[in-house]
Amino acid sequence: MKKKTVGIMLSLSMAMSLMACGSSTQPAAASVDTEEPAATTQAASTAEATASSTEATADTAASTADVTTIKDGTLMVGVEIGYPPMEYFDTDGSTPIGFDVEVANALADYLGLELELVDTSWDGIFAGVDTGKYDCIISCVSITDERKEQFNLTKPYVSNHTVLIVPNDSEIDSMEALNGHSTAVQAETTADDYMKEHSVELGAELFQYDKVINCFDDLKAGRTDSVFTDSVVAAYYLGDEESNYKTVWENDELEPIGICLKKGNDGLTQAIDDALDILSADGTLGTIAEKYFGTDLTAGLR
Repeated sequence: MKKKTVGIMLSLSMAMSLMACGSSTQPAAASVDTEEPAATTQAASTAEATASSTEATADTAASTADVTTIKDGTLMVGVEIGYPPMEYFDTDGSTPIGFDVEVANALADYLGLELELVDTSWDGIFAGVDTGKYDCIISCVSITDERKEQFNLTKPYVSNHTVLIVPNDSEIDSMEALNGHSTAVQAETTADDYMKEHSVELGAELFQYDKVINCFDDLKAGRTDSVFTDSVVAAYYLGDEESNYKTVWENDELEPIGICLKKGNDGLTQAIDDALDILSADGTLGTIAEKYFGTDLTAGLR
């Protein structure tokens, strides 16, 4: 399949912030040696493999035949670039990289589509898919009951849960120890929802930011005492600055991540789900996860 290219639309907000083949044998007649010559067996196996490959290709074609996208021949994907390691800019400041970016590339390639990333602020990303600015969101979208009611969501493609991160020398050693301290969250995320519900009873001051990178910037500068965020994001910062930060609390409840589409867009949703099944089975998703998380956070989800 031809190599895909990535087009990027930088939103105004981003410009401002910069972010089984079985063998078949015939019954043997009495006293007749039925062992087939090696060449014949190999030819049969080759024929079966070819037939299997052809069937798989036909199945793929059938699964994508009724798929329509906003822009013909292109999968437009909404992302919030600035959420490492899921989606962020490379050291050149302009090339999008990250787990979600590579997953989007793999999906587009499998579906025979070009990929166009549409960089969007998080507070408007769901409205964008509803109004047809892009076909889907691949940007660490937690699967929740509320979102299931409002959007089409695929089966999960990576696991996640919320965690509390503090500096290594912090006296905070649990969620309860937040009493009298502050914690930072990215606004309009599930971490934000959790803290808006529990910060008062915990006695914690809540700081909300547009970007998760700003949460960690202020943690590093000492302007906040902790960051409450997704474990996939924490893995990036703990790995990058493991001598500076530590995890002191993990939510036992998993928040699986899925791909979000407009409610009723069932054809494309099914095509993406089918593609994710294939990319999971052939090891593609696991390889990408190992690259960015150091472990396969996609295992056992599909």
